[in-house]
Amino acid sequence: MKKYFAFVTLGLLLLSMTATGVAVTTSEPVAKEPVLIAEKIVGDGYYQDMMYPEAAREIVPLFVDPGYSYLTIKPGDSEEVSVVLYNHGEETITVEPYLVPQFYSENELDEDWVTISPAKAELEMGEKQEFTIKVSVPEDAELGYYSANVFFSGLEGDIASLYPGYNGVLELSVNVWLPPNVEIFNSYISDRVEAGAEYEYSIKLKNVGDRAISIGPEFEEIDDEWYRYGSQVSLDEKDVTITAPSVINPGEKAVVKVKVSIPADAEGSINGRINLNIADRTINEWSQKVSMNFDVWQQPEEPFTTTFTSRTDDPITIRISSMDYNYGSSTSSKKPSFDIVLKNENGEVRSVLVNTGYSGSVSLGQQYPVPYMMAMGEAASSYMEVESVMSEDMEQPDVYQQGSTGYTETYRFNGAVGEWTLEIMPHNTENFEYSINIGPAK
Repeated sequence: MKKYFAFVTLGLLLLSMTATGVAVTTSEPVAKEPVLIAEKIVGDGYYQDMMYPEAAREIVPLFVDPGYSYLTIKPGDSEEVSVVLYNHGEETITVEPYLVPQFYSENELDEDWVTISPAKAELEMGEKQEFTIKVSVPEDAELGYYSANVFFSGLEGDIASLYPGYNGVLELSVNVWLPPNVEIFNSYISDRVEAGAEYEYSIKLKNVGDRAISIGPEFEEIDDEWYRYGSQVSLDEKDVTITAPSVINPGEKAVVKVKVSIPADAEGSINGRINLNIADRTINEWSQKVSMNFDVWQQPEEPFTTTFTSRTDDPITIRISSMDYNYGSSTSSKKPSFDIVLKNENGEVRSVLVNTGYSGSVSLGQQYPVPYMMAMGEAASSYMEVESVMSEDMEQPDVYQQGSTGYTETYRFNGAVGEWTLEIMPHNTENFEYSINIGPAK
């Protein structure tokens, strides 16, 4: 590491000599660049490079390490974080740290939750001071994200957001969190549907807590233009029928059945949302809302048509394939199919279906209950050891998750020299590929 700083110093010296040489030969002024400060942090036993403009350093000569802290705390618990404040100025500075709200924060961190010690300190030139910040979350605190800035200086202007950590400011974020008591195995319902048809879907839940939990699923229209991108139409309440128990006892599973009637005049994309209304504080507002998105299938009236030329009388083999992706748990069991017509100047040629084929893509265990994944993500990003919320009683997701399915049809025709026209009418698929082979059968 010392070699690194030696190289940095040597590089800066060479750059300085070069810049000076250019200034002499061209008589042009050279713009002053930000100064690279290689500061050795003795207390922590490591080195850190700080890109810190000299102008900002003169305004706020305080550096906070670390400049950002993220804590995950359960209601009723507390956590502490230690930071070191460095005085890079040329005079003694008196600091009295205090909390300042972040203007972009949805939830302000209550200053009554935070204790900073020491409450006041004097730092001489080049001196450092360690501060302990303790965050105590009340038992009745609402779950969610809270944030604030801890100011060690009196500066609250624009410079405070330009150089986090280097301006005497610590960004403090707190995630008030509890392990979820309900597993939700479906985060969305998405399907390709037909206008005028009915479909049924299931949302699976499991109570992994120690008390009975009430639920009251209901349909919600989506009227947020930003969410809908202004191009989708919401289902109406009369189009959706929900059947579900009102209570899930500890250890029990429940299925919320959703019947959707697609309007006869529906076109394009339509959507909606199921609010599970789970009466448990461990499930936040958005994690219990299951979005529904449907692509209304329109059967083409005319077939796809293409032409090709054969220079021999060899047999013609046509292969058509489609690939559909996992849209959800629709009760519809319709599979893709194709109507094929091949004709030349003498008329339509009789086809022989040589074979059909099926394919698919499968992933292993990547789909987990939504609240569990959220909880694990939050815990992992908190840089602290958090007890796993998974238990032996929790249901593990299916090992195999099918992501797509493919279908193939292969036809053979008697060939002839000349121009040919191929017509393909697809059924129950949103895409297909075709290939034409002229030559001996393989």
